[in-house]
Amino acid sequence: MQTLVPLAARLYRPLEPYAYTLIRVATGAIFVPHGVLKLFFGGAASAMGYAFGVLELVGGLALVLGLYVRPIALLLIVDALTVIAANFAKGWLWTRGGVQYHTFLLGMLLAIALGGAGRYALQKSLEERWPAIGYALARVWFALLIVPSGYEKVFSDGATRIATGNVLKTGFYPPLFWAWVVALLELAGMILLALGLGTRVIAFMMAVELGVIVVTIQMPNGYFWTSRGTEFALVLFLVCLAFVFGGGGRYSLDRKIGREF
Repeated sequence: MQTLVPLAARLYRPLEPYAYTLIRVATGAIFVPHGVLKLFFGGAASAMGYAFGVLELVGGLALVLGLYVRPIALLLIVDALTVIAANFAKGWLWTRGGVQYHTFLLGMLLAIALGGAGRYALQKSLEERWPAIGYALARVWFALLIVPSGYEKVFSDGATRIATGNVLKTGFYPPLFWAWVVALLELAGMILLALGLGTRVIAFMMAVELGVIVVTIQMPNGYFWTSRGTEFALVLFLVCLAFVFGGGGRYSLDRKIGREF
């Protein structure tokens, strides 16, 4: 694999083996606060709620540590599907209580169920094919989740809407220019990410966008997604950072062409 920017390769090459691990750790970690909330701060209103709290706390930690990864991922898939079923009538957008966030978690859990623990785990696996498949699924799922937002911004006047809203809050000027940068990144950029073409560049740009969203827009709302806090954008940022580390991976156009940044 030839690198177009050798200097950049010196930065990400040492981190590349940890890309899949970062996806596993970030996905597991995101469940832990919900388990704590349900078990110790009144978040569970029933025996089923306590059961899911135990699953989210213990299961999330198990994924982080790399213990019983495949069965834990399958159990957490049930958790995610339960939340999706409960909120299905609210539509797609997570900001309106819809299923967007848990659909993302569902995809990451499916990728982990396929990929297994990977090399860097307490119950590590030296297999290489399945983590590569899981990584590819995570990359494609991530991209396809963002594409509808990009489509709305490009074709349904969404760029103008965010130019007078969230982009203005960030302090980026001129806001309409940056709104179109975001719109094209979320549409054309995510199509390229799904294909695994120019992966690191696209993932880096998306990580910058998500970092700005976390710090300037969502941080004042706290952590949990139910209050429009940082949770969703934070896990998106971490998974996107994994794509910066790992590039397109084994199953990508970058690898097929034999060139990447």
